[in-house]
Amino acid sequence: MSLRTKLIWPIFVSMAFVFVANQVYTFHATNESIKNSLSVHVQSHINEHAQSITSALVSNDKQEVHRLFKPFLTQPNVSSVKLYNKGNHPIVSLTHESADPSDTLSKTTIRIHQYIGEVTEQYWSIFEPIIYQEERLGTVHLTLSKDLVMNAIIDSGSKIPLFTILLIAVSGALYFCIERKIMRPIARLNRSLQDFSDGFDIKSKPEPKDCDELSRTLSLFNLTAGKQQNKEKQLQARLETLEQQSLFALDLFDTIPNALVITDNSGRIIRCNWLAQKLFDIDRNNLGDQNICHFIKLKPPIQMSLLLSRGLEYDDIHIESENTEQQLSLSSRRLTKQGYLLFTIQDITEVEEAINRQRVAGRVFEHSQDGLIVLNNKGIITMANPAVTKFIGEADQLVGRSFMKMIPWKRLEFIMPTIVESIDNYGMWQGEMIEKNHNGVLIPMFVKVNRIARSEDKNAYDLVIILTDLSNAKEMERLEYLTHHDELTGLANRTKFHLELDKLVTMSSYLRDEFAVLYLDLDGFKGINDSYGHDAGDEVLKQVASRMNDVSRYGDLSARLAGDEFVMIVKSINSEEVTRIAKRLLDVICQPISYRGASMAVGVSIGAKLVSIDERDPTTILKSADTAMYQAKKAGKGQIIVIGCESDQTV
Repeated sequence: MSLRTKLIWPIFVSMAFVFVANQVYTFHATNESIKNSLSVHVQSHINEHAQSITSALVSNDKQEVHRLFKPFLTQPNVSSVKLYNKGNHPIVSLTHESADPSDTLSKTTIRIHQYIGEVTEQYWSIFEPIIYQEERLGTVHLTLSKDLVMNAIIDSGSKIPLFTILLIAVSGALYFCIERKIMRPIARLNRSLQDFSDGFDIKSKPEPKDCDELSRTLSLFNLTAGKQQNKEKQLQARLETLEQQSLFALDLFDTIPNALVITDNSGRIIRCNWLAQKLFDIDRNNLGDQNICHFIKLKPPIQMSLLLSRGLEYDDIHIESENTEQQLSLSSRRLTKQGYLLFTIQDITEVEEAINRQRVAGRVFEHSQDGLIVLNNKGIITMANPAVTKFIGEADQLVGRSFMKMIPWKRLEFIMPTIVESIDNYGMWQGEMIEKNHNGVLIPMFVKVNRIARSEDKNAYDLVIILTDLSNAKEMERLEYLTHHDELTGLANRTKFHLELDKLVTMSSYLRDEFAVLYLDLDGFKGINDSYGHDAGDEVLKQVASRMNDVSRYGDLSARLAGDEFVMIVKSINSEEVTRIAKRLLDVICQPISYRGASMAVGVSIGAKLVSIDERDPTTILKSADTAMYQAKKAGKGQIIVIGCESDQTV
């Protein structure tokens, strides 16, 4: 049974009971009023005729008694009057002419009489004692007719519809008040409690509108529910934060670029990240069956047992790896959970190699024969190696000072704008210069400046200056030049010519490229020596060498074999090109030569040998060119003879 039923039904039953009780009480009160009224009337009549009645009773005069009590029958509702003596024996009995219901009753009364049944067939009796001088002489018994009963019932029944309507109205109003003031708040409270117990958000909180106990209960519930919801929200927020932190920790655990292994104090693996799984081939599905001692070997082996049992913390312990080229480092840390250890295994191969490279670079920097200077972006010397000493003084005295102030080189200062521009555009500059060292000795040197960026910021950089002493190199160049060049003319000498010819013959076989050898012999050179002297002859040789260089192309070689004999190697050429170059040589060499106010002239005979890709003997090639030259001389000097391959005829 619902609470609504429990509240409404007792109220309805109580109101119905009150209604019925009221009707019964009203009916009873009406009857009593009628009886009392009649009783008062009877008593008044007795008192009024007390003496006569007493005399009649004493004398037993029935006629007198009949006369005295007959007026009661005139009452419309009195059916009979009986008189009893002192001994309660009837003396006189007076009846109404008709004991039936009055004819004046309406049809409505008759209908009610039909419905009320036995009640209308009853009579009301009134007994009044006859007392005279405080002595009871007898009793009067009046019987009221059923008409009075019917009138009382009809009078009571006429009010039933009104009372029924009133009862319904009051019941409806009471129901509405109970529904609105009690049931609806309780229903909302019930729904809220249901949502609250199910863990859902309370969609509509019951709002208290009065200051009664129920409203205070609703307010208390809202307060309690609000506090609980706030606690749940805080708890949910904490759980979400913990979950995020847990996911972040797991993410971090798996993404750290080191192998991570968590074990208990017996070495049993609790958790490992993917890098540890990859490094040691650990099966993550069966971690509980695996021990870290199976994967990590320390020297001595007992050290690992002590580390696990005592929870020792170590840093950078080098451990053995099955891969001999791989170097590993182990670190251990105690975790907050009792008996758990975190092992970090790092692949330090690249770090060790970098340290080794840095160590080697440091040794190279310190032992380099070239002077190395490092400047910051403000031009301050930050590093200098010992080799700088032979250029600009003690290296230790240079660090922390301005490069331009410590090195007053005029040539460097002059070309500094060019160096700065080249560094800004290309990041480097290099060139040769000759400057005095700190002892005042001129040193030829090769200077190279490189810009090394320290970050993406273009203003964060270092300049590395490399100073290479070219004294030995220049001396070697000079010696090499003297070895392979003619001292007078500056052309390649016989040795250089033969080296180049041998190399070219070897290369032409696989490059599939032809070349030519031109053999030149001056005509009339002996007469100049005899007429103008050897100085004039030397000048002629120099002019001829210069004019040969003017005619030669890039990659060609001009050489002086001996005396007034010259040769030229012409690469990648055919017979027409050979003839054109030979004619050009003939024209320029035969032009007049001025010497100390005198004009001199020499002629030249040229023999050209066009070398095919199948020829392999340099001596034969040179001999062929020499033969062509002699043929040109025999032809009358100032001539050009070109011969082709070995099987060809003289052109």
